[in-house]
Amino acid sequence: MKLYYRPGACSLSSHIVLAWLGLPYELELADTRDPEFRNINYLAAVPVLFTEEMGALYQSSAILRYLSRLPEGAHLGPGPDPIMQCQCDYWLSFFNADVYRAFAPFFNPEKYTTDTSEQAKKAIKGAVPAQILPLLKRMDMHLGSRDYYLEDDRGIVDACAFVYCYWATKVLENGLSDYPNVARHFAEMKADPAVQKVMKIEGLK
Repeated sequence: MKLYYRPGACSLSSHIVLAWLGLPYELELADTRDPEFRNINYLAAVPVLFTEEMGALYQSSAILRYLSRLPEGAHLGPGPDPIMQCQCDYWLSFFNADVYRAFAPFFNPEKYTTDTSEQAKKAIKGAVPAQILPLLKRMDMHLGSRDYYLEDDRGIVDACAFVYCYWATKVLENGLSDYPNVARHFAEMKADPAVQKVMKIEGLK
């Protein structure tokens, strides 16, 4: 398998899960601004995962679910229980739709206005925290009665959550301090040896 990634981007969750699986894989740093990358993904986005049997796979949620369906990754997914599968799909959708949408204007404010002034971009970025906080509250309430998003075992949803919590530590003035359960989960994930290895490879702190 080969993963195209950007440091600290959504591809981080796929990178973490690949490290958890213990299977051989390659990494390639993607230059999403390079027109040649559009031959790999015309939307110029990561992650992209190449597999021998499936070819190119796109979208973080789909890649995570694929990895959890491998024999080596079954313990990282929801298993055969339809209720747990629904919970898994819910949280992946929550993170990669709702939470991503809340963060996106901070990193690319120019895409959300026709006003090219720095003042306009600053105003857009300044509105982001108000969109993120209720989502963090939802996450914190959920983690108040469990260690991981899908009950007792870490898995693909936890890897996905880690990415957005990492973004929160960079974007929010108080980081995760107002959300103790989210902060606990993030700290535990960050202490995981595989996660530490991945972050070192991507040059993240």
